[in-house]
Amino acid sequence: MTKSLAQRVVSWTIAGNLLLAFIKIITGISADSSALVAEAIHSTGDIMVSLAVLFTFRLAGKAADERHHFGHEKIESFSTCLMGLLLVYIGYELTMSALAGLKADSPEMPGIVALYVTIACIFIKEGMYRYTISAACKTGSRLLYADAWHHRVDMLILAGVSVGVAAARMGYPALEGIIALTISVLIIRLGIGFCRHGLGDLIDTAPDEAELDRMRALIIAQEGVLRIDCIRARQAGSAIQLEIHIGVHAELCVSEGHDVAKAVKSSLLSTFPQVAHVLIHVNPVKGGESSAKKN
Repeated sequence: MTKSLAQRVVSWTIAGNLLLAFIKIITGISADSSALVAEAIHSTGDIMVSLAVLFTFRLAGKAADERHHFGHEKIESFSTCLMGLLLVYIGYELTMSALAGLKADSPEMPGIVALYVTIACIFIKEGMYRYTISAACKTGSRLLYADAWHHRVDMLILAGVSVGVAAARMGYPALEGIIALTISVLIIRLGIGFCRHGLGDLIDTAPDEAELDRMRALIIAQEGVLRIDCIRARQAGSAIQLEIHIGVHAELCVSEGHDVAKAVKSSLLSTFPQVAHVLIHVNPVKGGESSAKKN
């Protein structure tokens, strides 16, 4: 369900980028604006990125097979890291462009048509961001979250351009470069954050401690569970994989211990949709042993 929602959202954003590319190329040619034509090419690049994200979700959604026993979710983590690198690159290019503009003796005076089209594109990009970030919150997908911020980055750049255009027409051309430099720093910082999250998933970083505490509370509340000896968790894309050791009465037979483990697993899967895999090991607890132990 989560992967299908993510794919549907990305498909709609591809359509949105196609619309933006069409608007920019038509306006750019009719107004003889090389800047808008360049922006149309940039929108084409956004389409390619969205297609890559869509392809990633399809790969990550594949079931486990003989060569990939835990599924393919970490493809999403790898792509999140790549998305972060893309944002860092965008921030670097924006920095270089802003510095070149500040050093120019006679900054280019953009036409008023560019301002109108830029403002229209800002609203479209912001709509794409809000649509994608809403789906990212529902699915818990970091890749979709990164893709949403890719749209927000485009919106910030366009907003900076529009303010810069207005400032240049009022006689303050340097303001555009200053705004661009500020935005570029934010973009680079954002990209580094996504790289960190993606790499963290690839090296099996655990989910937030607050999330693990909620899982522990659910497990210990299950009938037959005397203690939690160990709980290990790792993030794989938008999915969480768990390994849990629980203590049960030593007097229980094998089938009864299995039933307790089955109830714990069922409860975790139904309460936490992001949990995709649960392995539970049952340890016998003799009378008199502590029943409050946690890892």
